[in-house]
Amino acid sequence: MNKRMLAQVTILVLFFIVPLLDIFRIDLTHLHFYVLTKSFSFNDGYILLLTILVLVFAFVSISQWFGRQFCGWMCPHNTFSGYLTKITHSKTLRDNAGLRNAIDIGLSLIFSPIIAFSMIAYFYNPKDLFKEIMTLDTNAWSFWAYILTTVFFFIMVNRLRHKFCRSACPYGMLQMILSDKNSRTGGVKNMFRGAGLVLTILMTVMTSILLFAIFTSTGFAVSIGKDLQGIPAENRLIYTYNLQVENLKDKPATFKFKYKNVPESWDVSLPSEVKAEPNSVAMVNLLFRIDEESLGKNSTITIVIINEDGKKIEREISIFPIKK
Repeated sequence: MNKRMLAQVTILVLFFIVPLLDIFRIDLTHLHFYVLTKSFSFNDGYILLLTILVLVFAFVSISQWFGRQFCGWMCPHNTFSGYLTKITHSKTLRDNAGLRNAIDIGLSLIFSPIIAFSMIAYFYNPKDLFKEIMTLDTNAWSFWAYILTTVFFFIMVNRLRHKFCRSACPYGMLQMILSDKNSRTGGVKNMFRGAGLVLTILMTVMTSILLFAIFTSTGFAVSIGKDLQGIPAENRLIYTYNLQVENLKDKPATFKFKYKNVPESWDVSLPSEVKAEPNSVAMVNLLFRIDEESLGKNSTITIVIINEDGKKIEREISIFPIKK
């Protein structure tokens, strides 16, 4: 197997397994995303932004470094179309149009659903998608999205094939704009000179920042919502909040709470810890019974949430008690 074939097969396999292994995918249903098998909520949107920036600049850099080599060496569509064309135009099938067309359509019908599944799995839980397809769950929007995507890829694979690459591929057009004479001949050398060197440095910096953000992340997310606000009871005002801790790991976790700046005159009921199941949300209630002397005075309560590894997230509640 030569270098080009190795690169083609590797990228093609990665296209299928990346969402299945949670190397990178965005779960739009549960508002999560995964990078290098780690789960994040959309509260950590800066990590998602960094990941997308790294991917975008990677494609730009490849064009500058290697010209249109991506099409022949890395593009999954071009690789699949190329091998399919080799099969259907082999010596055995070349002179048998009927058999050639039948095999062409058959292979397209087999692989189009697989490609469609992998594409949707980048944006939807693959386990849920597989279950909905197997049970023909026509009430699920993802099932119909899968059907439409399968039809789209059947047309791409069976009818358009390389015509799409030549005439409609947006990245192919971008490569022509970004590449120059050095890109077509310099290869790896372009990574260390001119604009290519700038992109190399930029990619190194962004990738380093992304990896640091991924491996120093807390593994949980916190949100606070208001419930009762300023309800009078026994010469006090009642303020309640719900604190939700989302455990983003695949094992149960216990989270401890610390509170700062709570006035001593307040009567409070504040939990000290909560246990959350794997990939689930645990909720606790915070109760503040505020005395009359605190009316008209703003208080900012700091809540520190600490996981079992000692990683912390701080949230603040600002309470300005007034009689309604």
